[in-house]
Formats: sequence, structure tokens, C-alpha cells
Amino acid sequence: SHDTQQQRRTTVSQLYINRFEYRGAGSKAEFDAAWAIANETMAKTGNWGGVEKGLKHLHAYGTSWGGYALLEVEDPAALAEYQLFTVNNYAHMVTITFEPLVDLDVALAPMLAEIRAKG
Repeated sequence: SHDTQQQRRTTVSQLYINRFEYRGAGSKAEFDAAWAIANETMAKTGNWGGVEKGLKHLHAYGTSWGGYALLEVEDPAALAEYQLFTVNNYAHMVTITFEPLVDLDVALAPMLAEIRAKG
């Protein structure tokens, strides 16, 4: 039955890097206000996009020009919700991009093992 097929399907998540780069000279008040929204949202939902389910914030990395958030996405609608929130709340301060990630260590492991086995 259709229900049985649905139960057999497993959720496959996708990793994304959310990159944010500061746009330049805004006022300190604007900067602080944007980070106040970000920090309040993170404290309430566990991510900067205010998403309740279907997306998990794994880690954040800061740089001198902005930073990255590593996200695990289980539901494309959750990513869309996250993107819309970040655009509506932070895009005036930062350039925002989202990139799907491929784990090259995992993807290349069989080929590298084969090369090593050949000597």
C-alpha cells in the first residue's frame, strides 16, 4: 500500500553551508540590532532562521569578514523558511549564500582504498 511505502522511505538529510559576509560600513546600532535578532532567534529555535523542525544548526564559524553556519536540512520547506527569515532580517547587513555540501572524504574513500590496495 502507499502508506507502507511511505513508512519504508528514510529521510535523507543534506548538509548546507550558509555563508554570510558583512556588507560594509553600517552603523553599530544597525549591526547590534541585527545580531540581537539573530541571537534571540538562535536561543529560541537553535538556528538563525527561526525554523522549528526540519533543519538543524550543527555549527557556526566566524571570520573577520562574516562567517558560516553548517546546517543539516531534512525538509526543503524548512530550508526555504530559513532562507526567507534570514533575507528578511539580515540581508541589509550581510550577503547571504547557501551551498549544498558533498562529503568528499566519504565519496572518495572507495577509490582511494582501491588505489592503496594496488600499492
